[in-house]
Amino acid sequence: MLVNRSSKEIAVLTSILAPFGYSRSKVIRSVVFPFIGSEIGGSHISAFTLGQVLQDEYGVQCSVLCSTNTVIAEQATRSGFQVVPTGEAPAPRRYHPAYDVAQFVKRWRIMKELATDSVIHFNDLWSVQSWGPVARLAGRPVVYHHRSLSRMTLPKRLFVSLAHQVVCISQSCEHNVAFVPSSRRTRVVNPIRVTGNDLLRCDARRRATSFGCPEEGVLVGFVGNFWSRKRPRFFLEVCARLASSRPDCYFVMFGRNGEETADDLLSFARDLRIADRVTWAGFRLPGEQNIAAIDLLLATALDEPFGRTLVEAAALGTPYLATDDAGHREIWARWGGGGLAPVGASADEFALLALSILRKPEAVILSSQERDKVKIDVSASLHARRIMEIYHRLETGERGTA
Repeated sequence: MLVNRSSKEIAVLTSILAPFGYSRSKVIRSVVFPFIGSEIGGSHISAFTLGQVLQDEYGVQCSVLCSTNTVIAEQATRSGFQVVPTGEAPAPRRYHPAYDVAQFVKRWRIMKELATDSVIHFNDLWSVQSWGPVARLAGRPVVYHHRSLSRMTLPKRLFVSLAHQVVCISQSCEHNVAFVPSSRRTRVVNPIRVTGNDLLRCDARRRATSFGCPEEGVLVGFVGNFWSRKRPRFFLEVCARLASSRPDCYFVMFGRNGEETADDLLSFARDLRIADRVTWAGFRLPGEQNIAAIDLLLATALDEPFGRTLVEAAALGTPYLATDDAGHREIWARWGGGGLAPVGASADEFALLALSILRKPEAVILSSQERDKVKIDVSASLHARRIMEIYHRLETGERGTA
């Protein structure tokens, strides 16, 4: 998997990395991202964004270890990554531990066939459960990207502890793994590519009309898969209150089925008598076009580890209203761009705050200079530089005690 480069290219690459303490002999050349599922989510988007910059700017060969004939494999190929087939059916969420044990020898052989200088970069705990022990026993440096807020049971703590280095996407996530020594954890916000402008907003709204959104009126959106924690039903309850106060309000839900399904939510919308004002857009990429199409983002989720949709909204100039919780509060405190509602707010209270923003959106929308700063802070290049520094610590033997 080594990248073939001319002496001139290597010299240029070395000069780029020199300020960060790299030398030619220490350049990371291969990174492998293992995934066990089939569908694309926020963690995949962030990992693939990182991988593209690693390949384009650092000459690192990125591979995705996954089941074939999945959306993950298709997106990996489109992103220019090598796909390493696991030969296994994708897991709906995670594999049973007994299955992982039964697959250990086969996985170990796959791991040993990877380039000897490969960093194994995990993006979810269930992939760590399946491939972490294999990677460690094969002598590979292991990075775990912590992107969730979960109850850290003993098994989860053991999985996290398999990593030589833990990357946390927010302060809340870092607190969630406080049992990891500070020398082995680093906070690095997610990479988010936002290229929006006024022209994109016009194009995005036209795109939205192609799948059922109205051409006129105020469009209020939900962006996220239909997990209970995201509170899609609460979103619809808020929409019902908005509809009674603003006849010009329409609603759109971007996302795929989770613990709730689109059919369940459609039935609930009918009960609320707003089904004719809701568009079910499904899961659509790129995400920034979804956010650029709407006039107000309602982020009703609880325990959000970071909340990339809020960052995209702030950078695009789309006002948002989010629950005052975890990653949402961190984003609002750092960049602004919207408003917060108390965690315990009722649908009526949430709707009143949303109406206040709709009446005067310019009060919360960031200036062009402030939006540019957001884009720099979450740029893929800055993110990749921070991750390369972590890889460098692994390459030079600074792995800590694991």
